[in-house]
Amino acid sequence: MSFCSKCGAPVENGQQYCSKCGNFVSNSNNGSNSSKGDGRLKKKFVFVGIGIGIGFFLLIILFVFLFQNSREKYYFGSNSYEQEEDISPSSESVNRRGKYSTAIIYDHTYSGVEIDDDTDALELIVKDSVDQKDQCPSEIRSIEDEIISKYGITAVNLCEMNVEFARELENVFEKIYTDYPQVRGYITNLTLVNASLSDGYIAAFMPVFNFATSKTSSTYPWVIKTQVLLNTSYFLNLERLEASVVDGANSGHFPPNATIYSPVAHELGHYLSFLAMMKSYQLDSILLVDNNNINTFYELYSDFGEGNYSLSMIKEAYSKYQKDTNTALTLDEWRGTISQYALAKDNSGEYIYDETVAEAFHDVYLNGDNAKDASKYIVAVLKEKLNG
Repeated sequence: MSFCSKCGAPVENGQQYCSKCGNFVSNSNNGSNSSKGDGRLKKKFVFVGIGIGIGFFLLIILFVFLFQNSREKYYFGSNSYEQEEDISPSSESVNRRGKYSTAIIYDHTYSGVEIDDDTDALELIVKDSVDQKDQCPSEIRSIEDEIISKYGITAVNLCEMNVEFARELENVFEKIYTDYPQVRGYITNLTLVNASLSDGYIAAFMPVFNFATSKTSSTYPWVIKTQVLLNTSYFLNLERLEASVVDGANSGHFPPNATIYSPVAHELGHYLSFLAMMKSYQLDSILLVDNNNINTFYELYSDFGEGNYSLSMIKEAYSKYQKDTNTALTLDEWRGTISQYALAKDNSGEYIYDETVAEAFHDVYLNGDNAKDASKYIVAVLKEKLNG
């Protein structure tokens, strides 16, 4: 027997993942923990956000660079806390008040909790959200409740957001959930997040956040949150947000006609891509992870982080486009017609193919029949996968 390098829990020979914190230990061959394995796991859980367009073209390039560096943020965390029945959270982020900050803490974690089924998991997510709403305006709470009720999002925290802006933001969800009714019920959290300009994103889709572990000896089941995050540096500063989005659209970094609301549509494009991939893995839910689905769960996120499924959808769409048009464009040239951000790369210089899918969705959301052909073909394949 060896021990997990992250939380110290015992790990049986042949066990690849720590049952306490989920760390990849890869001791199946030699019975020892592998620090390289931990790195491999981290690369699978990627923070996917929409990059920034600010000021002049050179500033746009600078902030895209910052965004790409910020992709080395991974959110599959360990929960190696010792508390038992206390039901009080441990927090990673800072609860702060300020002009462009929120009192909401999105990354509370819980351990030693009684979790028997989905109902227990959802109740804990709701409790964590509601407990933070005491100082939030009633008008905002009413909008939050409407979003929760209409779109099946478990918890919504927009506390300090401008009321009219929050109402308009809700229209993004209405349009997309009307066109894609099957996506209801998978997002657990829509929330403001204290983040800075240097974090390099306006909004982000976080498919996995390890929110809670059970009081059982194995810590299963884990409660997984799936979140859409809104950077307070933009969503609480509408002038900055508008300047960023308009400049991004004018420079070609974003699709034409981008608005202050459409970055959320981009993130929902990531969400739809992720749901299509879940469907391909025959996973109905990732809210609870236990011994029965842990291996499929890791395989799913490995593929999502590496972009394999997104690339397969893009290639399928491109093949259909080639047959219809006999185009001379290469695959990458074709993707690049959507926007500059559709060709985003990670720190290793590898294409982030899910950004192509999200930007295609963003383009179709904004421009409909006037969207780029590449966008329309990719979204058509995405719809097939969601409905298939």
